[in-house]
Amino acid sequence: MTKIVTDDRVLKALVKRLKALGKMGVKVGVLGAKGGDREHSDGISMVELAAIQHFGSPAVGIPARPFITDAIKASRKEQGEVSAKIARKLMKPSYSNKMALDTLGVWASAQVKKHVMSGPPMKPPNAASTVAKKGSSRPLIDTGRMINSVNHEVVKK
Repeated sequence: MTKIVTDDRVLKALVKRLKALGKMGVKVGVLGAKGGDREHSDGISMVELAAIQHFGSPAVGIPARPFITDAIKASRKEQGEVSAKIARKLMKPSYSNKMALDTLGVWASAQVKKHVMSGPPMKPPNAASTVAKKGSSRPLIDTGRMINSVNHEVVKK
């Protein structure tokens, strides 16, 4: 009779890594610690400018243009594909949880930038006075400093 011996060390190690991954996350946006604290020409930080653009400021006539949320929603299908590729890489002990989340963060940051720069124009369109001032009808792009401030950060929950 043949005796079958199983070695579940690899499975146990993977379960341990996945539990640790569940205690981590990735932030995507204009982050203070990643250049968002730079000052905009109006005397506010890039974080403040992004928040005003994302959520709007009705008191001064700035409509909400949730560019981060819209970009992530627009890339849901691709997000699943990217996550599946990352999950396969996590099977290798040399591919760390931080590497996985960094990969996802780089991808998500790029999606936000792509969405603003070349995706469908954000609604509502710029006012005629804004178009005249900046010379472009594309919302959220003036100098490019705000969109270039979009980054990611791996965090512990």
